[in-house]
Amino acid sequence: MKLPIASLFVVCVFLFAGVAAVASAQIDSSEVLSHQAQLMFDISAHTAIINDHLVVPAGVNQLRLGQDLQISGISQPGGDPMDISLMVSKTEDEDGPFQLIDLIACGIAPDGGELLLEYSATFFESVKEMTFSRENIGNEITATISDEGIYLSGMAEWLAWTEDLMAIHDLSFDTPVGYETVTQGERTEHEIRGDRLHTRWVARYPSDGLNLIANRYFVHEEPVREGIVSQTFFLEDDSRLRATYMERTKAYIAMYEEMIGPYPYKKFATVENWFPTGYGMPSYTLLGGQVLRLPFIPYTSFGHEICHNWWGNSVFVDVAEGNWCEGLTVYCADYHYKELEDAEQARQYRRTVLKDYAAYTRDQTNDFPLVEFLSRHSGATRAVGYGKSMMVFHMVDRMIGREAFLKSLQAVAADHKYEKTNWSDFFAAFAEASGQDLGEFQEQWLTRTGAPLLILKDVEFAEKKVSFRLIQEAPPYNLQVPVLITTADGEQEHVVRFNQASQKFEVEVSGARRLDVDPGTNMFRQLHPEEIEPTVSQILAEQSPTVILDHAPELMADAARNFAADFIQQDMYTVVEDGKLLADIQQGTGSSSILINPGAELLGLYKNPELMISGKTFFLGGKRYGLDKFDLVFTAANPFDSMVTDLVILCNSPHRLEALARRLGHYGKYSYLIFPTGQGRPERGNWALSDSPLSMSRP
Repeated sequence: MKLPIASLFVVCVFLFAGVAAVASAQIDSSEVLSHQAQLMFDISAHTAIINDHLVVPAGVNQLRLGQDLQISGISQPGGDPMDISLMVSKTEDEDGPFQLIDLIACGIAPDGGELLLEYSATFFESVKEMTFSRENIGNEITATISDEGIYLSGMAEWLAWTEDLMAIHDLSFDTPVGYETVTQGERTEHEIRGDRLHTRWVARYPSDGLNLIANRYFVHEEPVREGIVSQTFFLEDDSRLRATYMERTKAYIAMYEEMIGPYPYKKFATVENWFPTGYGMPSYTLLGGQVLRLPFIPYTSFGHEICHNWWGNSVFVDVAEGNWCEGLTVYCADYHYKELEDAEQARQYRRTVLKDYAAYTRDQTNDFPLVEFLSRHSGATRAVGYGKSMMVFHMVDRMIGREAFLKSLQAVAADHKYEKTNWSDFFAAFAEASGQDLGEFQEQWLTRTGAPLLILKDVEFAEKKVSFRLIQEAPPYNLQVPVLITTADGEQEHVVRFNQASQKFEVEVSGARRLDVDPGTNMFRQLHPEEIEPTVSQILAEQSPTVILDHAPELMADAARNFAADFIQQDMYTVVEDGKLLADIQQGTGSSSILINPGAELLGLYKNPELMISGKTFFLGGKRYGLDKFDLVFTAANPFDSMVTDLVILCNSPHRLEALARRLGHYGKYSYLIFPTGQGRPERGNWALSDSPLSMSRP
């Protein structure tokens, strides 16, 4: 798999001795590819000129370079120029076309050696269509050099690489004055020479790639503790924003050092991008300016990116067994923050994970085993690769205990630092810390597609015991099922081992009044329909919803089409206007409908005891609202197919309707949202659930 490498270019003379000397004290140079590169940028021409002095270890026969790089010279230090046509060929694989450098022809392989590459490239990709959101990542760019900024990602393959090796980097950049560069590692030089700025970044530790960003940054630095600094690279000199991110950086590093182990780098930089991104790289994060300024980001997603410096950006991913790091980072960050709030917030987070999984894999062709997860590019890949993976770590935590679980994470972080690591390395650590054999657990949760659906039958309450039967489809999972039994004296949790298609259990307990199977959603499982209230995420997961306009004025109809394009973020939707709208909803059975400002007849089909709409007024949660001051978005079961969720939007402003499209993607877990037409945060909530089929009370 092609993971991010770097991004930038320079011309000048080499300082050949530097990188090997610096790196050799840190890592065995025979195990890594070493770059000492200089890059010079011509922004008006959108070009970069690159000279790279490579130290190639033994056993490497070929290196890759991007297809658009113009190679002008290949030689060994002190040697004559080689015939490029004999050294380089063009080929392609599933990732697309690229250039292949034959190291045997260059006289480098098989024993290893040094190689000088001279080449240039023109990068000028547009960032206008770039999108990045919780539900969708699309139109990502690989590289661009322009007056707006410089961005070179590893996907552009602007540095030679091979999938078999990690790399260390010593990079010098020549940019116009004002264009500050930032990448992983430490900035060791920063000098203005006439109208050019020279900077040098040394990344002493191996990584699986490198990216570069450069722009007209205001740069600030503060100490975190001895040996570690926090940096900000912002496009505006905003002291309050800077103070927030500096404080949060210190707090998160302290938290994760206690949880996982020492911070693996000497800096953490918060870098603003001029187009939407949410990337975490070794020792820094690259966040789009709009996201960076959202008030909740420093307390949520930002911590996730810092956590990635342990998981994914120093303990790297061996993709042979799938990408484990997103699920573990969610577990140590997003989910952990809910644990710190209280047990109920953590339970709701787990329940949301299961609801998202149900929504995005309703079409079973979207599902896949965790060993096949590489990266997120859709709601379904997020639901499996982030959500299911996070739940696997949660279940291990419950099985072996928090102390052994954290001991295992700390062992992996220490023993596999700057190495590629797989799921099996984690399970070996879990087994070592707990003394438990988790081989069957690992096999079923990583290699099987789907999740078990538990069915509760034959519940009987006796004076001193409760008996019940659990059923699951074959082939059965081997499960540890939490069962909560309520008595007059309180609640008791029991864990039963369920490893058959049908199995009867008896639990000795006096005076049982109620039995609940996994009420805390501590297992990764298929939820029953009765356990899932309608939510926005169910519409976000829909591949081809129908957008229904009920006698909409022209401006509102145009706004509705724009809403549909932004909200659905694909072309597979249908817009229906007027006509036999009732029939259209019926014909749409099997896929969701989005009703925008429906009339009274259509609105009357969506009855909910918690919501009453009367003319320009609605009542919800015991409060009264006017549709002149609030926009209402709510979900409801399709009146003709209760398995399908529809979305109803009441908004009397075309401008606000268009703006709702991007906002709703942040609120997928909710059933309803009430947006003030002026300033203010939306009110939100979820519809009440009926009793779960996994619960039974004593008659």
